[in-house]
Amino acid sequence: MAGGAFVLIWSSGYVVGSIAAKSAAPVAITTWRLGLAAVLLAALARGAGRRWPARATLGAIAGTGVVMFGVQFGALYLAMSEGMPAGTAALLMSVCPLLVAGLSAALGIERLRRPQLAGIALGFTGVVLALADRVSAPPSLAPVLWTLLGLAGFAVGTLLQRHLPAEVDFRVLGAVECAAAALALVPWALLHGGLAIPLTARALSSTGWLTVICAVGGPLVLFSLIRTRGATRASSLLFLVPAVTAVASWPVLGQPFGANTVGGLALAGLGVWLLSQRAAPVRPAAEPARSLVRS
Repeated sequence: MAGGAFVLIWSSGYVVGSIAAKSAAPVAITTWRLGLAAVLLAALARGAGRRWPARATLGAIAGTGVVMFGVQFGALYLAMSEGMPAGTAALLMSVCPLLVAGLSAALGIERLRRPQLAGIALGFTGVVLALADRVSAPPSLAPVLWTLLGLAGFAVGTLLQRHLPAEVDFRVLGAVECAAAALALVPWALLHGGLAIPLTARALSSTGWLTVICAVGGPLVLFSLIRTRGATRASSLLFLVPAVTAVASWPVLGQPFGANTVGGLALAGLGVWLLSQRAAPVRPAAEPARSLVRS
């Protein structure tokens, strides 16, 4: 029950995000979403009596939030506003663990065996296959590049997250990171359509959903799953998101998926499964739940 709810919530972030990005200036949507989520998470942390981090660590937390949330969602919503299908965006973002694994191996954090290396190769092959018909014409190149920038923010932010203090409560962490990202996005928003959101049902309801359900509810459900199922089993649910998003995008957004998308999903899923087999860490990583909440 909770697992299904998690997949639906995470998938809805792409479908509703596509609606929101075409209802208002995409960077404005991102800025307001993150700012409101910061307020809600801070209220939850205060209600639970959680302590705030020392000033010495606030800079690192804030910087991580700018990369993790600001770069990721600012670029992703721009991509969807310019025509990137929600299902394709979800597929690209879902291979973040493959990219993180490759970076971790290159930096000496993790040693990959042959199955993991094959998984990375298959995963990226799946992405290329799914995107093959998206980059055939120059007008479609910009949203692909924006999505890749969002993926880079997601991957680098995940790596930075490992170095944050493990004792900081996740609600406090989320509040600080979202607030920092929202503030950093203000200049970008002012240069890219302004901060105003139209007072329409479509724009307001989609922004509200992204804030309450996705930015606040999604992580809370994920942490509940981590406590009951463990981090590995909980994180495996993330790789159901692209398929669910692709299916939901057809009736809701009118974005059909073809053979390339199906083949890309299959290859990327196989790659992720191979990557999850018997990892060999070189040195202990930080608390796994800390990075999963950002996935």
